[in-house]
Amino acid sequence: MSRVVLYLALGTGAAVMLFPFAWMVLSSLKTFQEVSLSPPTLLPADPQWSNYVEAWTAPPSGFGRYFLNSLVVAVLGTALQLATGITAAYAFARMQFRFSNALFVLVLATMMIPFEAKVVPNYVLIRHIPLAGGNDLSGAGGAGLYDTYAGMILPGVASAFAVFLLRQAFMAVPHDYWDAVRIDGGSHWTFLWRVLIPMTMPAVLTVVLFGLIARWNELLWPLIATQTESIRPVQLGLMSFSGDEGSLYHLLMAATTLVALPGIAVFLLAQRRFIEGLASFGVKG
Repeated sequence: MSRVVLYLALGTGAAVMLFPFAWMVLSSLKTFQEVSLSPPTLLPADPQWSNYVEAWTAPPSGFGRYFLNSLVVAVLGTALQLATGITAAYAFARMQFRFSNALFVLVLATMMIPFEAKVVPNYVLIRHIPLAGGNDLSGAGGAGLYDTYAGMILPGVASAFAVFLLRQAFMAVPHDYWDAVRIDGGSHWTFLWRVLIPMTMPAVLTVVLFGLIARWNELLWPLIATQTESIRPVQLGLMSFSGDEGSLYHLLMAATTLVALPGIAVFLLAQRRFIEGLASFGVKG
């Protein structure tokens, strides 16, 4: 009986969580008149699959361009964040140097700074980077990295969360592995890439998953750091379905469904690898 109650509670929770996504998909198959009805209807009277084709081609640059922009920003940004996170976490976890604990506390302290408080400094930074975008050595005279892929990517390359998570994972690996690598004549790089990263793959995949999804769903910073439509990501592409005269909700729901699918797919794939990594944790070496 208790198992039935448990499954019933889990099923109810899953239904509540999935209802907004189901509503989005069903609304994407309705006509503009049907999606605007009050009270609303749940199922479309005549599914309009052409909404997806129209949503893909409606924006001036085409929705495929927004997808490409988001893919470039998400992949490159996450790769750079992973590189900085792994190297910094290894230094804090396995290397002894002066003020290491104080520096680590300082890194953690940056997590308490809200993103909104960093928007203006980041904007000033990308606009006044020396010798970039027409700037002189003092950072004046040009646009810097404004309205470029680099301008969208660089402010998020260093992640305190990634450093913290990976440092804790690296510290959980027994020190005997490092002793074995040293006996075999290996270096810190050998220990990091051949031992630590394979053994802490769940933490690495977690950083990758959070990085990809965060960059794919980013809205505020690309809105501030860009002005050219052809370089903007998918979240800004969704704004093309809203105007002064109102929103095309049926096309907006179709485009939102297309935007959500890559994130869902990445999460499901990473979740599977995450479980596999947990099952083999401590066995690889």
